[in-house]
Amino acid sequence: MKNIFLFLLFLLSSFTILCAAELPVQISDRDLEIPLEGALLQILGQEATFYSDSEGSALVEYPDELQRIVLLVHYPGYDSQRMTISSKDALVQVKMTISGMIEGEELVVERKIIGKSDEEVGISVVMDKEDMDVTANLGIVEDVMNSVKTLPGVGYTSGWDAQPSIRGGYPDEMAATMDGFYVTYPFHWGGAYSIFNPNMVESVKLSHGVYSARYGRAMSGLLEITTITADEPELRIDGSLSTTSTDLFIQSPIGKKGGLFAGGKVTYLDTAKLLYPDETEAITTMPYIRDFYTKMSYRPGSSVGLYMSGFYGTDGVGMDSNFESETYSTDVLFDYDYTNAFLAGGMDWSPGEKLYIDVLGGYNWNLMDMTFKAVNKGTMTYSEEFLQQYGDSFGLSEGDTYSIDGLENSGTGSTDMQQGQLKLTVERLMSPTDILAVGTETVVTTTSESDDLELWVPVDNESGLGLKQYNFQTDVDGNHSLNSAGFMVWEHGSENSLLKSELGVRGEYYTIWNEDFTMHARPLINPRGSVTYNLLKDSKHLDAVNLTIGSGLFSSMPLEAELSEKKYGIADWEMSPDRALFNLAGIEVHWNDKWKFKFETYYKYYLNRMVLSSDDATGDSLIHYNTDGKGHTAGFDFMVQKKIARKWDGYISYSFIWARFYNPSNTGTESETLLTSNEPLDQWYYPYYHRFHNLNMVINWRFQPGWTFSVIGQLATGAPRDKVGDVTVYPVEYEGQVIEQYGRASSYSDSLRDGVSAPVDIRLSYAHYPENSRVQWEWYIAVEDILTQIYKPSTNSDYNEITGEENSDTSADFDIGIPLPSFGLKVSY
Repeated sequence: MKNIFLFLLFLLSSFTILCAAELPVQISDRDLEIPLEGALLQILGQEATFYSDSEGSALVEYPDELQRIVLLVHYPGYDSQRMTISSKDALVQVKMTISGMIEGEELVVERKIIGKSDEEVGISVVMDKEDMDVTANLGIVEDVMNSVKTLPGVGYTSGWDAQPSIRGGYPDEMAATMDGFYVTYPFHWGGAYSIFNPNMVESVKLSHGVYSARYGRAMSGLLEITTITADEPELRIDGSLSTTSTDLFIQSPIGKKGGLFAGGKVTYLDTAKLLYPDETEAITTMPYIRDFYTKMSYRPGSSVGLYMSGFYGTDGVGMDSNFESETYSTDVLFDYDYTNAFLAGGMDWSPGEKLYIDVLGGYNWNLMDMTFKAVNKGTMTYSEEFLQQYGDSFGLSEGDTYSIDGLENSGTGSTDMQQGQLKLTVERLMSPTDILAVGTETVVTTTSESDDLELWVPVDNESGLGLKQYNFQTDVDGNHSLNSAGFMVWEHGSENSLLKSELGVRGEYYTIWNEDFTMHARPLINPRGSVTYNLLKDSKHLDAVNLTIGSGLFSSMPLEAELSEKKYGIADWEMSPDRALFNLAGIEVHWNDKWKFKFETYYKYYLNRMVLSSDDATGDSLIHYNTDGKGHTAGFDFMVQKKIARKWDGYISYSFIWARFYNPSNTGTESETLLTSNEPLDQWYYPYYHRFHNLNMVINWRFQPGWTFSVIGQLATGAPRDKVGDVTVYPVEYEGQVIEQYGRASSYSDSLRDGVSAPVDIRLSYAHYPENSRVQWEWYIAVEDILTQIYKPSTNSDYNEITGEENSDTSADFDIGIPLPSFGLKVSY
């Protein structure tokens, strides 16, 4: 134990703690002029909290180096107060006003709703708005996922990817909710960024452990986004200008019983076409994002709350470009549009002091349209290399030419997914430390997908190798699926209990159908349980030491199953959703009211996974399936964190992840390939996203009042890469002539990896609260990947199939070759 603490002290030696002065504050009722005991006081941006005594007095620790602070004061039944205080103030008097929450002699006590923002070792980690300020607010698009990707257990993804792997699972095994509502594919620009704007998010909870049976539809993690609730007593306006977008949000009270939060994001890259028409001529649609979000809450009575939220977001990009060489040209057309929208609402009701009921329902739309075309034109001269190898065989000589006019690959795709949800949860307080929760959940999905691909593919024929144009089409119209679930959860213990536990069971049932096809999946029962033991509390050196163990079954139906058709040959009651057994143990240590150390280790065994394949590489044959896929993931991760402080704060997280999967063959033929990836069949493999070591560091230095300098560093070992041969030339028959093409052999490798990724970002910000002003503002400047010109992780090169020319840029991560600057200005009124 002593060595462990010495190790922690070594890691945290760069952090310091400063002393502070004490500021006297007097809290009283404005109308009755009586002191208020037990009022909660907090300095905005600080972790410590203070309470008033029986005389309404409190001493607030005031940072010496700050000239001004924002003080928040809360008292049950009273309107919260928010005021700016100067260091010159000798005594601060706060007059509280009774709100509409108290009528007559009635006393309203509100408890925290389990599952909203609680953080527990072995179950979840939570980041609030202050925790995310540095990591989310930088880059081309400000994104909450930038913060999530620095948490323990989350795999490194590079900059242009908002879909991380959670504890070794595939990225699509993570589900996301916004204010309790499941959101399907919550991403922009094909997964580059998420729809979770940090200007509208209050907190993020990543449940990557044995989380509650209240939730399903996820295998490796559940991301719960809680947006801002409008609780300001007056109108509040928050506006921001960042590198590519403008945000505007308002908070407005609805009488004394409710509030409205609304606003959105608009990118302004479109203006580049007006300012630089020649340089942007090839971009038919500049990359854009248009998001709007609204949330309303209203409490008509002390025991009833109504809430509603809605989101409408679109994004897209278009390009029509031409690449020319001396002998040929390639015209490339690409157009992509995506819309994600939902409308949700619900009610929470406490009909008695021991009963709580929550109802949530809503509808989600996902629409995607994509078009691409690559047309090759020109007359090519046979290369010297080709003539040396094949000239005599085909009677060719130096200077002979061939035509590639009409060598065109094209395709269109569209997806229309609509999803309705309804969830009912009933909780009963069985004793002061025991809660019984039961509930039911139904998700109905309608999916239509149409794809039409025309691709030139090398095939064997009687005379050798030739190019044949294949047409691959899918036309799924009106597939329906039903996911019904019921759950029961028993929670024991409170924040002060020696032992806390949660035991639950969740039943899942899926069915998929269309006009001529019905498939009932085998029902599943998924028990889950976790126990947390408070080993130590409020000792001389430590605030708390908690130990947790947990185990549970998790399942979800892969998205590909939503497109099942009669031609798949799926027998009724034969298919099973993907399913995994997850086991975990962890320890959490708190000390000095600001420090936290968390260590967790886990093992997950995949009982079954769906495997879809085709029996030849053209995709022109029947689709085959089995549900016998297997997998193992294991590892450990830790996080050392110092909460927001006066000089230094931040955290270090590390994850070791081991993940191996196995896809059994459906046909046993050499030409069989997976439909969802290029991963191997009939052998154990590391998935494409896997990285053994993932290290994150976020350090904030508050060197002057209002000023913060931040360093965000990441280090991740490389992802798997294929074993490839040399790029070689070979003859192909095309349109009655022999042409030359280039290719190389490629096969899965268990040992080859991309280079180590080590991006480092820096950020400088300044926050200012002018005296006697309602306006608050903050600006920042940041630079991402400041070492990109010094070091880039390497990977396999790509090459031109027509000329054989290899790409000299072999960077494994997305970058533009130079450090990427970004900025932001935020103003609140």
